[in-house]
Amino acid sequence: MPRPDRSSNQAPQNYPRPPQGAPPQRPNASMQQQGMPSAGGVREDIRALNSSILLVTQKMKFLARNEKILGRNLVVLNKKIKNLEDKFSLAPKEDSSSSDVSSKEVSDLKQKIVLLEAQLEDLRSRTATTESLKELKYVIDSINPLEFATLSQVRDLIDKRLKSKEAP
Repeated sequence: MPRPDRSSNQAPQNYPRPPQGAPPQRPNASMQQQGMPSAGGVREDIRALNSSILLVTQKMKFLARNEKILGRNLVVLNKKIKNLEDKFSLAPKEDSSSSDVSSKEVSDLKQKIVLLEAQLEDLRSRTATTESLKELKYVIDSINPLEFATLSQVRDLIDKRLKSKEAP
C-alpha cells in the first residue's frame, strides 16, 4: 500500500528569527538530523494501518455474506437431489430414457455440490477471523508507536548528553 503524500504537512514559513549570528534553523531540525521520524508521519502511518484494518474487516463481511449464499445454494441443491432421488426410487422402471435423464441430472447436481463445497472450504481457509483482526487492532493500539525510538537514536541522544556534560 503506498504511503500518503506528506508534502502538505509542511511547517509554516513564518518561523521566529534566530538570534544575531546564529544560522537559521527550522523547528524540529535537530530531531530530523538525528533520524527521528516526525510525529505527523507516524500518525499518518497509524491512520494508514487503521484504514487497512477497516478494509480487511469489510472484505471479511463480504466473504461471510458470500459464504452464507453458498451455504443456501448447497441446501437448495441437496433438496433437489433428494427430490430427484426420491422420484427415481419411487418411479416405476418403465422408460429407460427418463431414468437416464434423472440419473444424469442427479450426477450433475452432485458435481455442482462438490464444486460448491470446495469453493466454500477455500473461502473459509483464506478468511481471517474477526477475533484475529480484533487482536491485531489491540496490539497496534497498545504498542503506541509514537513512544518508540530506534537504537541509533538512543545512542545519539546518550552521546549528545555525555558531550554536553563534558563541555562545561
